[in-house]
Amino acid sequence: MSSLFVLEAGAGAQPSTAGSIGAMLIPMVILFGFMYLMLIRPQKKRQREIDQMQSSINIGDSVMTNGGFYGKVVDSVNNVLIVELGTNKSVRVPIERNAVAAVKEPDLTINRDDLIEDKKEDKEEKKDEE
Repeated sequence: MSSLFVLEAGAGAQPSTAGSIGAMLIPMVILFGFMYLMLIRPQKKRQREIDQMQSSINIGDSVMTNGGFYGKVVDSVNNVLIVELGTNKSVRVPIERNAVAAVKEPDLTINRDDLIEDKKEDKEEKKDEE
């Protein structure tokens, strides 16, 4: 009989699980809310902007593909764009609309400051070799 009293006394000493679940649930909800605000929401915004840019591509636009190729859109059929690549106008490549990374002209200008720095570095390397 005394062992029965010990078991009942031990059972009453255990902490309540309802309070510990609530204490764990609050930080998890806060963590999920933080992850949503910092990761998921900005990614959805970027994806909406990309989808809008890709859907607004027209014939004559200069585009850059995900592979880094620049070209001009000459035709559009459903979800496929026909793009002219390079200066040879006979090179026409069909690409998916979602393979366009940006609508922009290639930057073919040469920065004069970079050229001057490159020449200085070349001169210094030649001096070091001698």
